[in-house]
Amino acid sequence: MFRVLQFQTSNSKTIFSRNDSIYKPFLHLSRSLTISPLKKQRVFTRHKVSTTETATETDSIGNGRFYYDNVYPLKIGSFDIRHFLVRSNRTRLEEKLKAGKWIPAECEMPYNFNIKGVEPRKKEGGMFVNFVFRVDPAQKKKALEEITQKVQTFLKDKSIVPWFNVRPTEAYLVKGEPFIEDLSNRYPASRLRVEFQGPDIPIETLYEHFRPYGLIRDISLLPESSKDLPRYAMIQYSKMRSATSAKNCIHGMFVNATRLNIVYDMPLKTNMVYNWMASHPRITVPLIAATVAGITYTIFDPIRVFFITSKITQRFNIQENRLYQWLRKETIDRLMAFREKSDDNDESFEDLSTWKEREQEESKLRNWLKEPPETFIVLLGPNGSGKSSLINKIIQEKRNKVFIKCDVILNSRDENELVSKLARQVGYFPVFTLMVSLSNLVDGLASATIGQKTVGFSSTTDTEIKKILDALTIALHDIAPESLTKKSWYAHKKSRDYLESPMVESYDSAEIPIVVIDAYMTKDKESHELWDHLAKLAALLVENRVAHVVFVSSNIGIIKHLSRALPNKTFNYAVLSDAPHERAIGLVKRHVHNKNLEGLEAAVGALGGRLTDLKLFINKIRSGQKPNDALQDLVAKAIIDVRKLAFGDDSEDAKTISWSGVQFWKVMKELSSEESLSYDAVKFSPIFNGDDTPIRAMEQAELISITQLPNGRPYTIKPGKPLYQAAFTEIISDGLFAATMELQTAEYLLSIENNKIKKFEDELEKLGSLFVKTDGKWLFGSGHVPEPVEHRVKFLLSLLKKRHIRAEEYQKQIEELKKVVAKGG
Repeated sequence: MFRVLQFQTSNSKTIFSRNDSIYKPFLHLSRSLTISPLKKQRVFTRHKVSTTETATETDSIGNGRFYYDNVYPLKIGSFDIRHFLVRSNRTRLEEKLKAGKWIPAECEMPYNFNIKGVEPRKKEGGMFVNFVFRVDPAQKKKALEEITQKVQTFLKDKSIVPWFNVRPTEAYLVKGEPFIEDLSNRYPASRLRVEFQGPDIPIETLYEHFRPYGLIRDISLLPESSKDLPRYAMIQYSKMRSATSAKNCIHGMFVNATRLNIVYDMPLKTNMVYNWMASHPRITVPLIAATVAGITYTIFDPIRVFFITSKITQRFNIQENRLYQWLRKETIDRLMAFREKSDDNDESFEDLSTWKEREQEESKLRNWLKEPPETFIVLLGPNGSGKSSLINKIIQEKRNKVFIKCDVILNSRDENELVSKLARQVGYFPVFTLMVSLSNLVDGLASATIGQKTVGFSSTTDTEIKKILDALTIALHDIAPESLTKKSWYAHKKSRDYLESPMVESYDSAEIPIVVIDAYMTKDKESHELWDHLAKLAALLVENRVAHVVFVSSNIGIIKHLSRALPNKTFNYAVLSDAPHERAIGLVKRHVHNKNLEGLEAAVGALGGRLTDLKLFINKIRSGQKPNDALQDLVAKAIIDVRKLAFGDDSEDAKTISWSGVQFWKVMKELSSEESLSYDAVKFSPIFNGDDTPIRAMEQAELISITQLPNGRPYTIKPGKPLYQAAFTEIISDGLFAATMELQTAEYLLSIENNKIKKFEDELEKLGSLFVKTDGKWLFGSGHVPEPVEHRVKFLLSLLKKRHIRAEEYQKQIEELKKVVAKGG
């Protein structure tokens, strides 16, 4: 049966006989098709029909799928919380699709286009849109291209840009069979591993199929020599979303009889950050250190400065509150007034400023503290002379003060405790002492990994001390009077370490902070790193007129050490001595009431005025001992100390001492009968021969004390403390020990004389070699001996004679002393 169609175009009419063989090519030629009956045949008319539509009798239902990218944020790991900010309801997505957000309305789409469902791919940031359409099977590919083009044009015109990305949403036709999975530990990556189920595909073909989804950085095929199966290619995209689109659209597609299976290569997981950090320590370790330093600077440093300021100003100390002070004055102080009045005539060991002998030093210290800070204030004196008590009384009424007790700090079990004690004394909080050990461990592991000695992450005790003192400097600068520490805002902004000193204006001396560094540079730990840090801190504070710095020490050697920190300036220093005889007797009598004081004056005269010894002496008398017995106990202990310090416990210990036994024996023997010795006389004696290094070492060991003139020149030598003079006398009274030391001294002096004699004889021998042996004439000149040579020979002979006489005397002493030693004293 035939039907006749009248196909009308804009220019002509054409009539065809419709059958299955010739009708199909003309179904898509025009959007205006008029069908009219001829010869009474059935005819129908359709208006506004697309040329791509087909008649229902030969059409079939086709299925398709779009992949929409940039619908959700990419989930790059389990820590990614952006997905909690978006909704992924399937119904909501379908409503948006049918409302025309991402796709044209179905009535505007060709081929009876109809959306069948949505599959969200939240992890990969997109969704699948399933659809059906009606088309002749032979035209299915072309129909899909038209539908895809229409959707992509729609998205391009609308330019839908989500809040989480600057790229617009795009749609791609799915050409394969996507692997829809919900593996919890697999995340997108920008690199794809394309596995071949079939023959290898060349790079050109891969590029043709994968390039539409984004810019490709590189494509690499597995080498033909490799025996790995399955065969694969690596495709590296510049954007991760390009890789996700390609994977979801091409996975399962056949290319030249080869199926493509696609997976993400090296998926970005939560532990990949750790793996990257572990494999790049040269970058990550300094970055971590910088981050920690930044956090410390922005968060902890202001907190620490606040606590240091509170410690200095006693902000939270109730005893410094004016209301508390007024209440105490009107209550407790009034009740205690009678007791204080009765004790007015009682001198204690602590109230040393009431001594008339200390009035001059006290007056100097008070005047120095009233002036602007210009240089160091150094308070020297032997141990137990009351230096700390005196300075504490002078600054008791000062508002802003800091005490750094070095002896307490250095008496620590380890470095962490040392840092904690220093931080506690200045108010530095919080302090993480454990971080010192942990950071050193991290630095050791990192250096072992990258092969470097250090990577700059370690936090040593030296750096921790510097941090504490830097924070103290900032706090003191904030507290100091502005008239003394004014500086330009630019200098303050540029650096925290360099301060500018303007011209002095009016100021309140009570407002100037005072830093007291007590027990500075103790003699048993003169090489500790703490001394340099404290000296630099003091120099910075004084040079910028921020605070007074008072060094309290028993080591006279600190003058030279501090001069390196603050050159070109002289120091203000005061020296305290022991209590005079009358003052010492008065102190003892006031503290040993109703005791047997027979022989007290003689005992105190031998004991001296050292306060620490006087305290021990008083305690022994209070316990029931007589003054002479108490003195003998103290002398016996002093003898043991002197023997150990001066001569050592054994021969091995003696080798570590900086002086010889003969040298100290000379000083000790002379000090046993004299209160003081001339420093220069001892220095240039034959035993020392002009070298004062052993003398300085004895002074550092506190066996002797050196008195200086106001110009700083050493002048006299005294025992380390008065009690040592009695100990020296007792040691010398030991006949056998004295004979042994005198024997060593005579042997030492004899060796000196023998060396001199040998030197003179060698010179005479050289002069004698210049004579002719046959006739005894001088080799040069006229044969007569020159007058200068003759005088030199006579001079050497006179010296040789004197040395021989001395050597004979020493030899006789040695022989006699050996007999004494052999008899056992």
